[in-house]
Amino acid sequence: MAKRKITSFDAENAGVFGDVLTAPLKKDKTVAGVLGLGYFEYWRMYPALEKQVETDLKNAVRRLEKALSGCKVVYPGMIDTLDRAEEAGKILAEAGAEIVVVIAGTYLPDFITMQALNRIGGRPEVILFSTQTGNDVNPKDNYVATMRNSALIAITQLSGSFRKMKLEYETVVGEISDAEAYREIAGKVAAHSAVKRLRRSTYGLVGHVFRGMYDLEFDRARVKGFLGPEVMTIQAEHLVELWKNIPDSETDAVSKKLLNRFAVKNVEPEDVKRSVRLGLAMRSLYRKYNLDGLCFLGQHYLEKMTGAPARMGASLLIEEDGFPVCCEGDIGGLVMCDLMKQFTGRPAFQAEWGQFDLKNNAVFLLGHGIGVPSLAKTEQAVRLTSSPEEWGFKGSGLNYELILKPGEVTMGHFLNAGDSYRMLVSHGESIDFPCLPCDELHAMIRVEKPVRQYLKEIIDTGSAHHIVVVHGNAVETLEKTAELMRIECVKI
Repeated sequence: MAKRKITSFDAENAGVFGDVLTAPLKKDKTVAGVLGLGYFEYWRMYPALEKQVETDLKNAVRRLEKALSGCKVVYPGMIDTLDRAEEAGKILAEAGAEIVVVIAGTYLPDFITMQALNRIGGRPEVILFSTQTGNDVNPKDNYVATMRNSALIAITQLSGSFRKMKLEYETVVGEISDAEAYREIAGKVAAHSAVKRLRRSTYGLVGHVFRGMYDLEFDRARVKGFLGPEVMTIQAEHLVELWKNIPDSETDAVSKKLLNRFAVKNVEPEDVKRSVRLGLAMRSLYRKYNLDGLCFLGQHYLEKMTGAPARMGASLLIEEDGFPVCCEGDIGGLVMCDLMKQFTGRPAFQAEWGQFDLKNNAVFLLGHGIGVPSLAKTEQAVRLTSSPEEWGFKGSGLNYELILKPGEVTMGHFLNAGDSYRMLVSHGESIDFPCLPCDELHAMIRVEKPVRQYLKEIIDTGSAHHIVVVHGNAVETLEKTAELMRIECVKI
């Protein structure tokens, strides 16, 4: 049997590539271990307490499992002796626990908990969850009841010991049935999972950063070292070759679906087909090279080569495949889009800073034609329009015209700050506002400071001219992500 030929992806159009993964990476679930603490000394003093504490801990774990539905939660049972600590640590080590949530049912001396953590090894991220059974002190509580709620003693003792040992940890405080506490834990775990996934990701870059956009220029080593993904340059010829081979029947079917789905303004069927064809080629490209994200340059590049803007193709990949795409070589924006989708479950919107609106204390944001119809109130509020900027394509191009629906939003981006990166995060509200006849996606975002002061702080910070927006509140999780990336987070 002849040995199979292995080449670089740049050397051949098909075959086995030695510098590209031959199959998509398996998306392993994050393993979260739970150390539930009780104290053997109390059981002989108060025999009924052991069962109560075991039940409290099991209830907490059930709530944690619900909050961490995307993770594998491993609970080896209550730790109340040094032997049980050793056994629990071994179970979590074998399960590959990356995060350990410590929940104290009662006080437990710190050395017993440390036995379990040391047995796990590998320095997992530790979250100390200080909890109790009730939000208030019951005036009728006897000593046994106070011991049932003695978790704070255990957690503060651990925190003091960890500080002396220079061990890192996170803290969450809340009542045992408090949904907000479990949501906070879930946010910290989501940040850990996202950073882990980004470090295994590969983004494709077709083209380069648009000339003169120094704010978006990037160093691949710093992207890899801080943000996580490998950035792989893909020559446009690879995309063009796939574009040439897209079947007309496939292009026609997708185009017909779009034309039947939305109202149309200044667009002909051939405009739709040209853009759809390029979108299908982009899909073939990312699947061929097992990419986790795609960034492209359209202006005088792909648009000239294929006769179509890549905006609609990018939008289709985001909507149908949940695949992140950005334009103008904005790798930092692509990472932010990727994170926001993971944290909120909703697709993000890559935009540019626009104008301020004093009456609504809002910022107007203008898009790049890349977004999904669900950003709008309804599909009836979305129109297929011509592309507002012509950069070498044929015909009228193709774009969505819509305004973001009302609701809470998170805004963010990354900026290359020289020797590192910096994350910008902001919270606001997308407001109800008429859709402008501008042939483009856009938004009106009410901010939490006087709008002119807000924009002054944005400019003084040194922001990229792009900003990424998503419906929902991902601020705390993004702040934790920045910490895990070892970069500064600027919240405005």
